[in-house]
Amino acid sequence: MNEVKIKGLDEKAVLVQLKRRMYSPNLLDAEATEDYAVGNVNKHLFEGRNNRVKEAMSKYTEVYTFVKDNTVPWSKGIDMLNILHYYEFSQGLRERIEVANQAVDDLVANWDSEVRKDLLRIQAKCAAKGIPDKSNPADYPTAQQVADRFGVEVRYLPVPTAGDFRVAISEEDKASLQKQLDDAEKNAASHVLTSMLDPMRKAVEKLSVEIGKEGAIFRDSLIDNMVEVAERMTRVNISDDPRVQERINDLRSLLGTYANNKDMLRTSQVVREKAASQLDELMNKMAGLV
Repeated sequence: MNEVKIKGLDEKAVLVQLKRRMYSPNLLDAEATEDYAVGNVNKHLFEGRNNRVKEAMSKYTEVYTFVKDNTVPWSKGIDMLNILHYYEFSQGLRERIEVANQAVDDLVANWDSEVRKDLLRIQAKCAAKGIPDKSNPADYPTAQQVADRFGVEVRYLPVPTAGDFRVAISEEDKASLQKQLDDAEKNAASHVLTSMLDPMRKAVEKLSVEIGKEGAIFRDSLIDNMVEVAERMTRVNISDDPRVQERINDLRSLLGTYANNKDMLRTSQVVREKAASQLDELMNKMAGLV
């Protein structure tokens, strides 16, 4: 991709560091591992989705997903947020963290009941398979231990610049920092474009299947997902390259043509082919920037 210059990156973005801890319902089955002899065997506690453990884990995952969906990568464990949307982002993140913590509180308050249900599940599963009962109350931590294993921490950090240092740094260190900033600039634009290209490729593939043939069923989510991505990338974008915002605007404009006429995509082969062609043309423009 051509070099993208983002002037004053430290004034346009803030770094976000999210750290999560979660209870893992999987543990080593020492006896089964010894019998197997060629690898570890794990017990999977709280299988399925209909339990409070998986609900709490799901809410913690939503916190992580929210951060990733509304930022661009900076480095491992740290992402970059468009500072213009800091208030909106931080408010949304706090709300999700609160919901996640409430799910953990509910889990802890009902821990003994959840454990009893899971023990019965394992007993029934073993009985159905005609094997010895593998349920063991000792496999489960206490309610307090579970509470301690869940946690989330968020830190907001400034984007570094050479001027942040109170003492002189070597030219080598300055060059290293500048390279990190240059890489962040390029990656920010590429992330925005790639995030749009992925659902667009899937849409072109789907719309290219002739109506009536296997795999041709159209669902509204095909358009809705692209609309959501385009809106989100508008908030995420921090690139000074006007071509990046132009491509976002192009996608939003194109989707506006079909968002309120989805039935045409469901029933008209001509409309489908036109939409697929338009998306493919726009993808070619985007691909040249990545």
